[in-house]
Amino acid sequence: MNFNLISLMVILFQIYIVITIFYLLLDNREPSATFAWILIFILLPGVGVVLYYFMGHNNRRRYDRTKKIPQLVAKSLVELFKPLLDVQEEIIGAVKNRRQTYHDDLMMLLYKNSKALITSNNTVKFFHDGQTKFDALFADIKKAKRFIHLEYFIWYSDQDVLGRKIKELLIKKAREGVEVRILYDYTGCLLTLKRAYRKELREACVKIYPFFNYLSEFKFHTVNYRNHRKIAVIDGKVAYMGGMNVGQEYIDGGKRYDSWRDTHLRLEGGSVNLLHAIYAIDWFNTTGEEICFDPKYYSGIEESAKGKGSLPVQLATSGYDTPWPAVLQLYFTMITMAQKNITIVSPYFVPTESLVTALMTAALRGIDVTILMTGVPDNRITYWAAFSYFDDLLRAGVKIFQYEKGFMHAKMISIDGKICSVGTANFDIRSLKLNYEVNAVFYDEQTTKEIDAQIALDLKACREVTLLQMGKISLPARLRNSFVRLFANIL
Repeated sequence: MNFNLISLMVILFQIYIVITIFYLLLDNREPSATFAWILIFILLPGVGVVLYYFMGHNNRRRYDRTKKIPQLVAKSLVELFKPLLDVQEEIIGAVKNRRQTYHDDLMMLLYKNSKALITSNNTVKFFHDGQTKFDALFADIKKAKRFIHLEYFIWYSDQDVLGRKIKELLIKKAREGVEVRILYDYTGCLLTLKRAYRKELREACVKIYPFFNYLSEFKFHTVNYRNHRKIAVIDGKVAYMGGMNVGQEYIDGGKRYDSWRDTHLRLEGGSVNLLHAIYAIDWFNTTGEEICFDPKYYSGIEESAKGKGSLPVQLATSGYDTPWPAVLQLYFTMITMAQKNITIVSPYFVPTESLVTALMTAALRGIDVTILMTGVPDNRITYWAAFSYFDDLLRAGVKIFQYEKGFMHAKMISIDGKICSVGTANFDIRSLKLNYEVNAVFYDEQTTKEIDAQIALDLKACREVTLLQMGKISLPARLRNSFVRLFANIL
């Protein structure tokens, strides 16, 4: 009897493995991701299927773009941005002629893969510390006359100094008649944004919703697709985006870190309308309300279409409902098109195999390649996984630095002193394939030099990782690093 029961269980287990592998193969993932999931299915029978449904299912491939509004282009906005759409190739050509570089390849890529429009009538101000960023943001919020639209991955409640300050300010503005809308990521704010805090905001007529509330009906499959964007749009005139969430730790490091290094930016000009369009679609996807598609929330589109201005900006966005992983393709193209140097700044370094190959190839062909990541981890699994990539990269000539002054949270890439990108996307697979992200791309030498100057300052607070140091890592630690890398595609 026991023998028969064991035999039945073995047969059922074999059937289970065959069926799950069948569905895995249909997803046509990278082999490393497929084998990682097979290992999970074997080690966690049954539980692995549940995890795969929530965290591994390739919903981008199955997303019905004929019936649902894509993340990047809402049909209601096409007519609004038609003047800018009609002259995109002219603007790209004008930027190319003015700069006389290879920029047009990248601009056309982002236009083709994500309908990322380019505007040239922009101004930008960078913030490399939280205090100056939030001082500027609060000043702009205080001036708001019509609307304040905010979207953050993490938002801290009353137990946080900054959380209290922004709540009080938003309630004040709402009582003045200003429209205030807030989107927050459900997972990012699960332990930080308290119900009483949200209730107090709602009682003051602030509209606040969790993006893709996966605990509601029919949304369980979205649990692994997090909104990692940080966006603020005020009166359609100024906008903010970058690495900083809402919390005191982004100013002083909080209880966990001695300090916090991050980069955020403030935009004026045509790019504000485009960033607001991204927010509008996120709002619609969450609430079903089309209110943010109203032309009254946008201004100066005709001016943007004239192609005048000295700062060309393009916003690259991606999410699970976009046809292409646009930010991944952005990073890959910047690396492969570089002619002199590449500098990447990210708290985490868990790249796709294609990016690893691109970085090693660039270094081997004589490009100066520098990677700067945090040396003070907040997530030890992703931190350990990064070390498993270092040996091959170092041997190819890539230079790797770890920031030790505090926690490094900035997300930047710069090439040749000519093009740079700053935004919300980390240099890891989660940001590049799963999360909703937005990065600003600047086709401007002066702007790129400003970013390069900040990176040069950051490097002074780093220690360099060398092959000699890698050789001193113990065997158990190397095994640990290599083991967690097996799950790089699902971290």
